[in-house]
Amino acid sequence: MSRLAWLIAALALAGCDGAPAPAPTWRTALADDGGPLLAAWGDRADDLWLVGGGPGDDDARVVRWTGVATPVAIGRSERLWWVWGARDGTRWLVGAAGLVLRGDDAGFAVVPSATAATLYGVWGSGPDDVWIVGGIANGAADPEDDLVLHWDGAALTRRAVPARGAALFKVWGSAAADVWLSGEQGTLWHWDGAGFAAHHQPTAASILTVAGCDRDEAYAVGGSHVWQWDGATWTEATGLPSLAFVAGVACGPDDVLVVGAQGLRLRRPRGGGAWIDERDAATPMDLHGAWAGGDGGLMAVGGDYLVAPGAVRRGVAAVRGP
Repeated sequence: MSRLAWLIAALALAGCDGAPAPAPTWRTALADDGGPLLAAWGDRADDLWLVGGGPGDDDARVVRWTGVATPVAIGRSERLWWVWGARDGTRWLVGAAGLVLRGDDAGFAVVPSATAATLYGVWGSGPDDVWIVGGIANGAADPEDDLVLHWDGAALTRRAVPARGAALFKVWGSAAADVWLSGEQGTLWHWDGAGFAAHHQPTAASILTVAGCDRDEAYAVGGSHVWQWDGATWTEATGLPSLAFVAGVACGPDDVLVVGAQGLRLRRPRGGGAWIDERDAATPMDLHGAWAGGDGGLMAVGGDYLVAPGAVRRGVAAVRGP
């Protein structure tokens, strides 16, 4: 190759390397009549577990998302509310009527929970430290409220939390000694490895989801509220776009995602800045669960979970990526 031809080729390659990457956009990944989707979990945007279904007229719904939606039959009728997985490949699914499923790619087995209450959330710091929360979500005190279960690698046992008479909806932590629980009537508990401390918010709204990025950055959402934890204090966000009912939040390396009713999707880049309203006409359904992956991908899942059982129960999943 002549020197001139080599120089032309090098310049062409340099131009390719310098081309800007396409900007990430939202697209509908799944929209069908198979039942609502309530939660998504996984490490990458091309390998996720989605759960949902019910109540009353649908089987429990489990979908494996690899860029293509593949139904997973588990032979249960209870609505599944949440999913989480440990690094060893063990996955946990929790839902109505005290249902706890534990398993892997080969299948799932029921773990006795000794409760008939709905289990709404599950999270763990590892395969031998798994927290599950739930209760009776009716705004009144019930014997099965303040429900906290803990897996130590052998069995689920009840953990005592100071009585508040509130159903608990979600649990998330950055480590075994940094765990947050959220629930009805502004309930927020923090576990430091030795006991629970109250961080309840002055609202009658339920805090439906708590999730975070690390010990000094967590988010809690519910009603029309978004709160942020900075390592010392919870502060309610202000100046947000007009909010519908807020249901879910997730935090990834690049963005924080908030989702809710009527297709609500708010995104804020990590490190601050304004919340960006990314609602669109293509995803008008009610969204419940948010997912943010280590690869920068985002997913919002939902469907007809806020309406009474009917002949058609739609489910939807939207993804954000290049």
